[in-house]
Amino acid sequence: MRVRMILTVIFLAAGMLAAQTFRGGIQGTVTDSSGAAVAGAQVTVTSAETGLTRTVGTDAAGNYTATELPLGTYNLTATKNGFRTAVVKGVTVGVSTTQRADIRLTPGEVKQTVEVTAEQPLVETTGNTIGGTIEASRAEELPVNGRDFLKLLTLVPGAAADASSVSDAAGSFGIFSINGNRGRANNYLLDGTDMNDGYRNDPAINEAGVFGAPATILPVDALAEVGILSNMEPEYGRNSGGTVNIVTKSGTNDIHVSAFEYYRDSVMDARNFFNAKPNPKNGFHNSQFGGSLGGPLIKDRTFWFLAYEGQRDAGGLANIENAPTQAQVDNFLSSGGSINPVIQKLLNRNPWAVPGGLPAGDPSNLGSATVQVSDPFTNRVDSFIAKIDQHFGTSERDLFTGRYFLGDSDQSFPLALGGGSTVPGYNTVTPTRVQLASLSYTHVFTARLLMEIRGGYNRFAEGFAPQDHNFDPKSIGLVTSDNLQPQDFGLPQIRFRDGTTSLGGNNSIPRHRFDTNWQYFTNFSYNTGKHNWKMGYEFRRTAISQFYDLGYRGRLRFDTFEDFLAGNITSGASQFAGDSRRDTFENNHAFYLQDNFRLTRNFTLNYGLRWDYYGVIGEKKNRFSLFDAASDSLVLVGQSGGPSELYPKDYNNFAPRFSFAWDALGSGKTVLRGGWGLYYDAYSQDFFIGHFPFNTFNAGPAYNGIGPFAITAANDVTPTIQDGVAIFSNFTPTIDAWTVDRNLRTPYIQNYNLNLQQELGNYVAVQAAYVGSQGRKLFRFRDINQTDIATGAFPFPNFNYINNFESTASSNYHSLQTTLRVRNLHGLTSQVNFTWSHAIDNASDGEDYVPNAAQPDNSLRPDLEKANSNFDSRKRFTWDFTYEIPSAQQAHWLTSGWSLNGVLRLASGQPYNLNSFEGFNNSNEFFERPDVIGNPFAGTSTPFAILNLSAFAAPCNWDPNAEFCDATNPGYHFGNLGRNAFVGPDFRNFDFSIVKNTRLGEKIKMQLRADFFNIFNHPNFSNPLLPVFDVDLETNGSVAHDPANSGCNLAAPVVTQCRGIGQGFLPITVTPDVGIGNPFLGGGGARNIQLAVKFTF
Repeated sequence: MRVRMILTVIFLAAGMLAAQTFRGGIQGTVTDSSGAAVAGAQVTVTSAETGLTRTVGTDAAGNYTATELPLGTYNLTATKNGFRTAVVKGVTVGVSTTQRADIRLTPGEVKQTVEVTAEQPLVETTGNTIGGTIEASRAEELPVNGRDFLKLLTLVPGAAADASSVSDAAGSFGIFSINGNRGRANNYLLDGTDMNDGYRNDPAINEAGVFGAPATILPVDALAEVGILSNMEPEYGRNSGGTVNIVTKSGTNDIHVSAFEYYRDSVMDARNFFNAKPNPKNGFHNSQFGGSLGGPLIKDRTFWFLAYEGQRDAGGLANIENAPTQAQVDNFLSSGGSINPVIQKLLNRNPWAVPGGLPAGDPSNLGSATVQVSDPFTNRVDSFIAKIDQHFGTSERDLFTGRYFLGDSDQSFPLALGGGSTVPGYNTVTPTRVQLASLSYTHVFTARLLMEIRGGYNRFAEGFAPQDHNFDPKSIGLVTSDNLQPQDFGLPQIRFRDGTTSLGGNNSIPRHRFDTNWQYFTNFSYNTGKHNWKMGYEFRRTAISQFYDLGYRGRLRFDTFEDFLAGNITSGASQFAGDSRRDTFENNHAFYLQDNFRLTRNFTLNYGLRWDYYGVIGEKKNRFSLFDAASDSLVLVGQSGGPSELYPKDYNNFAPRFSFAWDALGSGKTVLRGGWGLYYDAYSQDFFIGHFPFNTFNAGPAYNGIGPFAITAANDVTPTIQDGVAIFSNFTPTIDAWTVDRNLRTPYIQNYNLNLQQELGNYVAVQAAYVGSQGRKLFRFRDINQTDIATGAFPFPNFNYINNFESTASSNYHSLQTTLRVRNLHGLTSQVNFTWSHAIDNASDGEDYVPNAAQPDNSLRPDLEKANSNFDSRKRFTWDFTYEIPSAQQAHWLTSGWSLNGVLRLASGQPYNLNSFEGFNNSNEFFERPDVIGNPFAGTSTPFAILNLSAFAAPCNWDPNAEFCDATNPGYHFGNLGRNAFVGPDFRNFDFSIVKNTRLGEKIKMQLRADFFNIFNHPNFSNPLLPVFDVDLETNGSVAHDPANSGCNLAAPVVTQCRGIGQGFLPITVTPDVGIGNPFLGGGGARNIQLAVKFTF
């Protein structure tokens, strides 16, 4: 009775997966030898690991259900007077699933026992949630690069990511896309509570730091199971995409101990494709180590579990830089030039980090020298998790679970985002600390009614600073402004138009944020037999405290290196200032009601309704502002004369959902399933305080130039650098603005599917499915102050850019998904997935992580942006397997315990844009798409010439004498090249491992393993958007006159029919792992070998 009450806990959603639960269930039908239902039978469910026991009865139809069972293996005992006792052993309960176990009773005495071993079903007979599950054994045994479990999320049909398996598309902030949903539309749960970073809407644990390398790691030894779910029941909410339901291990009645170390060194690895001889080989050293410990504190009542994992990385990235030469310096001096004193002090610091100083160069052929340097990177990660489970109360009607996670790291890595330099010494440094805590309390009122209360807290603290943040430019006389604060120290960004490699960290730093998230959930469950009702309330609060000093260090531009030597700022400069601290918050509420209706023994109907309210984001000191078109001015939100809130409240988020599962033959082997549902998507707060668009340095409507906290920009720039004299002065409020559409609504997705599952024998099952989705009111932004390209006039002359955040984008997705599952067939466990899909949209995110991901080329015609989604990957094939090699009768100690494991990934490439950044169409956006005037693939090859840039022309009439658009007859227009017109390289990768398990006595096991990532060393190439997050028409120099343009009249001042075209071919310069900022540990690099030893007790 005691255990029965404990495990009736939380939900009584019999016959269907209980959404957002981190447990599972068992259900079935008890029949006699003729197949008739046996009513009133007692079914006892006993945990093989903890001894927990629960007894349930069968209803008039012979059905029984045991819900909210902790994950593990269970034995079932069924009794009824007049029948022998039936025992079914080895029923496995997984996360968010209800395992079916039918029991047959035969006539006889109760004291007689009939014992069978359960046949684990390979098909789901009662629910229609689609996706898949990664079991603990799969996560531990498969070769997973970097031991990052997020890389396993794409091993389910319908899931897609870029070649590195780090983001859903090249440069994106999302992790993976599932069934046509955006990469940041997923919900991450850890033991039933939120594991979400409310700023980016990414998983708080394993979220990237500098860019692609995870800042914390959830210990793989702590994973019990990971469910990747889509098309969920109403209890699942918050986001429209997938729910990643992670369950950590708990202690059992036995003590379990593990300790491990994984080791990698570049001496064992193949060279990166772009690190060819005779250049020095890229160095890399990685060590991942840790262990776990768990057991009982009080047998059958209190259990504890601990796990720790540490990671240490150190390496170097080979980087090609165009370094200025001593010959250029000597020529400058011999020509009568004088090196600016401040610049001389900077040169004395060897800013290009070339060993020995500037290369000599060739006096007869002046220009920069191509030099290979190694840019060091480091990573320290420490992660710890603790969990306790307590059953208490006289009848054990109460269950308490608590869990705490702490992750702490320091990273240093080159990041070219925002024009940052990859020269050694200008890395981005990122300290991160993540903490998550959760409590769950369940009380059983009666056998039919129970209540669960769950609470969670997570805090994500992360900062970004330039590696040289302790360097005060004033120490060499370089004064950018008189009021530069210590947190903005570091060399300003220095850029050149002559091809000389830039200096300084990326322009978006320094910045730092504290993201605090609270959750409270209450659920009630009531089971009437055929109906299993569930209802609940959810509350979530996210608060962000940050500073974002975008552009505060300053940016200096020089036409040539010689201008730099003279200290003459010849190509523009900018600097921003002001108090960038912001404190935002959002409160969300949700209610849901659902029913799982077992209409007949072989037909289950699941239906319900969810309502979500995503609260309006506010700022603690009312520092949000909006643009008022009537007055051509900004107004503060929540202050006199301004709107009361940033955007209107949206109370209309009702989400009906419906699905069915039909066991067609009643045998549990052929199941037809289908469903439809409406899903709303949460707001991430970076949409309002963390933008980094291509047309402005303004980060969002919290950073407009109004009020006492206005962000200001320098109006005056000293043309020549002077020792101790401020370069920038006369700061006034910036005239770049963000605003929010007054008709903003919550994005929603319709997800639907129809699938057929067929079990083939006891070990094999296949599934074929059509899965589709339609997204509406999706987020994007447009510049509503885009100039008239014919006249150059602004609609609102008091401003430069006015980016309008709005919900006007849409998407469509269709797919055919097939799966073959094999379980323990002569030692082989495997899953094969193939997905053919097409994702189409007119914006792929609310952030412009690459050009045109959110902002259209022509903000007045966003309808022209309809194209393949950034995350579209037309064909994806995955195969993962573990195979236990049979041991020989001879030399058993040597031949036993061997296994082979592997993961094969084949995927079509993802789309990319080609843009120019010179303003050729006069729209004032400066990331225009060009015209296509030839064959883009003529003479191309991969990877060094994937696109013929001479097939593209600037969208204007060209003046070859001025080397720009014709001033007299410019002919400005928007280019005819569509969005995402090209597709990056396909991806092929096979990771393989060989494992030897050896018993050292009765209780200790040693595992030796070797992992081979990309074992065949197949060269994979990054999407060309990376590593600089754009594809530039001017990659090989400025657009130039087309010599084949025979109709072009070069006689000035009359220039007609001329076109300016791109030069040469577009190269790919990195492999996928390097491109996304996770070298060696990301997917798609050269062959890497990892050796490991693990002990378990």
